[in-house]
Amino acid sequence: MSNPIEPTTRDAEQQPLLPRPGEVSQIEDEPLLKNLVTGTAPLAQLGGIVLFGIVWGAVFTHKTLIFSAHPLLNAAAVLFAIQAILVVQPTHTPEQKRKGTWLHATFWAMALGSFYAALAIVLWHKQHSHIDHFESPHAILGLVIYGLLLLQAFVGVTQYFFPGIYGGVDNAKKLYRYHRVFGYILLLLILINVILASLTKYGGVILGIKTWATVLASVFVVIGIAPRIKPVKVALWHRSQ
Repeated sequence: MSNPIEPTTRDAEQQPLLPRPGEVSQIEDEPLLKNLVTGTAPLAQLGGIVLFGIVWGAVFTHKTLIFSAHPLLNAAAVLFAIQAILVVQPTHTPEQKRKGTWLHATFWAMALGSFYAALAIVLWHKQHSHIDHFESPHAILGLVIYGLLLLQAFVGVTQYFFPGIYGGVDNAKKLYRYHRVFGYILLLLILINVILASLTKYGGVILGIKTWATVLASVFVVIGIAPRIKPVKVALWHRSQ
């Protein structure tokens, strides 16, 4: 009599190292936090941790100032944002989506707290030091990102927790895929701005952060997240998921 486990094991062994787009799905009753390391997620985690390590290592090997908290907090926020995306990507059942949404929101709350604390510090620093707020591409894109984050958070929270604002649950669900697409675009902008930070005087000259290192780490984040995107969840011309 054949072992019923055998086909499953064989199928698992024949799975490709890099899954097809959207292939990774959370298994029933599997811990939600496992979504952080399934499929290509470890590549994204590696990229995020390397970015975090680059920034924190550079800051703490130099003289620290109040302004030093700006890159430290932003680096932590990027890592939280990566977790927020990874944890919710493989969910597909109603219960998984419900739990995933709460953890997604928690990670984003941590990210936003860090992002806006970093914003407060840089605004204070530039005001105190009489520095132009738009002195570099990094500063300009940064302010744009801070604004877009607020908009993204508002839509994300209201469409799920307060759907009545949009005329009911069905109308709110129509925004889900736009929220997802915009979230991926926003993450790309954040990674680009991390790279731009390495080209500023403080990041590149004083802290000595290497641009190539931030580019490489960012690429790992992208190739870790992109294959896990379910096309049906971001296809703007299809019915809401």
